[in-house]
This record gives sequence, structure tokens and C-alpha cells, in this order.
Amino acid sequence: MKWLEHMAAEIAARQFLIVPPREARYESITYRSRMEAALETAMPGYVFTVTIEHPGRQDHEDIVIEPDGVVFELEEFLQRIAETLAPFVADRAPRLN
Repeated sequence: MKWLEHMAAEIAARQFLIVPPREARYESITYRSRMEAALETAMPGYVFTVTIEHPGRQDHEDIVIEPDGVVFELEEFLQRIAETLAPFVADRAPRLN
């Protein structure tokens, strides 16, 4: 079964693009950097890049998460993402670059 563990490790996601919706506060690179830092602090071992340059960017309130592989324990992972990003989602104040 060691080969199965090796395969799981090889296909597991380690990097994620986080694509916020089109809102003024997300235009600030400082704000996006704070989001990245919060995610990487809450979930060490993963790399997060918050970007507004993505074809999946949407006008509504959804945040798109694009992994570079398979996310095992998806429900737990998404719960941790939601908890970490909650202060940013709740903060409606626009930001300056």
C-alpha cells in the first residue's frame, strides 16, 4: 500500500489560486496580500495566490478556488478556507492600492 500513499502524495493539491469577485476592495494588492498571508498562516504547507487576473473571476459574491491537484478531505478543507476568509468577506470597506 506504500505505492498508494505515494500516489496520493503526488496528486494532492499544494497550491491554490483564490479568485475574488469583482469588488473594489479586492483591487488592492495589499488587501489580497493580507488574504494570502492569513490563508498560509492558517494552513501551513499550502501556497495560496489571490489574483484578480483570472477568466473565472465573477461579478457575484463567490470566491473561486482553483487547486493544482486533488483536495482530499474537501469538506474540512473548504471549512478552513471559509473560516480564514470570513473576516475579509465581512469587511465591505473599499481599499486604496
